[in-house]
Amino acid sequence: MKLEKLFRRAVEIGMKADVREKAYFDKYFKKQKEKKKKLDGWHKDIFDDERTWNPFPDCRIINGSGNEDIKTLMVGIDIETPEVLLADRLREKGQKIDALFIHHPEGRALADLEKVMPLQIDILALHGIPVNHSEADLKPRMDRIWRSIHADNLFRTERAAELLGIPAFCCHTITDNLVWEFIEKTICKKEHDDLSSIIDALMKIPEYAYYAKKGNPPIIVNGSGGNRPGKIVATEFTGGTNGPEEQLEAQSRAGVGTILSMHVTEKTLDAAKQHHVNMIQCSHMASDAIGINLLLDKLEKEEKKLKTIDVSGFVRIKRS
Repeated sequence: MKLEKLFRRAVEIGMKADVREKAYFDKYFKKQKEKKKKLDGWHKDIFDDERTWNPFPDCRIINGSGNEDIKTLMVGIDIETPEVLLADRLREKGQKIDALFIHHPEGRALADLEKVMPLQIDILALHGIPVNHSEADLKPRMDRIWRSIHADNLFRTERAAELLGIPAFCCHTITDNLVWEFIEKTICKKEHDDLSSIIDALMKIPEYAYYAKKGNPPIIVNGSGGNRPGKIVATEFTGGTNGPEEQLEAQSRAGVGTILSMHVTEKTLDAAKQHHVNMIQCSHMASDAIGINLLLDKLEKEEKKLKTIDVSGFVRIKRS
């Protein structure tokens, strides 16, 4: 499979797992095309054409023409210059590596991270939080993320891959959507007597069990094992990064009893304590690995010879 075809299939798979429906994406792409037509000068020069077919700004090919044949991917949750050098060293030793599959965004994909955060509004709306409240709470957080990222040195990994001639692409929200969908179905929609039984259910998932053996299990960060969970949601699994702590209060008012999260900030934890919301911090790396594995399972159905080399916190676990 060519790199461009593989990446476009990944985008399609991410859209299918998204809480937003096809009609939303059709309107989004139409607006982007209309926006481009109205631009001129430097505004037109810097317009990102990828937005006319890819709704995930934190997912993109950061190096490569797209015409490369892909059979072996080096897959990592975080791939930066050290891992790019590792790929080059492995190639020198005879290991075939056609491209780098990076989960956490790098280069332009990282520069645009805050642009995926409005997805959080739709995730929260699914659980009864009014969109006007979520939008008002989210905008200041998006601005803070943008200012913070804007000051970073974003293009080191991208440039290292260019210099060493290694194609690379990022799949962040795509795989986060897949793990969000998976957790909603396998955990949130099931009956659980208490928080301990949720931990038990998570530990039946191979990635969580694998990381738990390495000292990184799912943990209860607010509440106790005997607490009844009430309404369980996975509102902190996709949407770029953590939302504002104000979202937690809104969820409490909407009747949410337990939030499953990849990672919990101290401010969010303080808000959870104040509003009596249970919180379970699922292992971040294990959660990311689930999403990546789910995507690879789907891609391997189309590219039967696709192989992976697992690095940087990723472990390949296949599902039938």
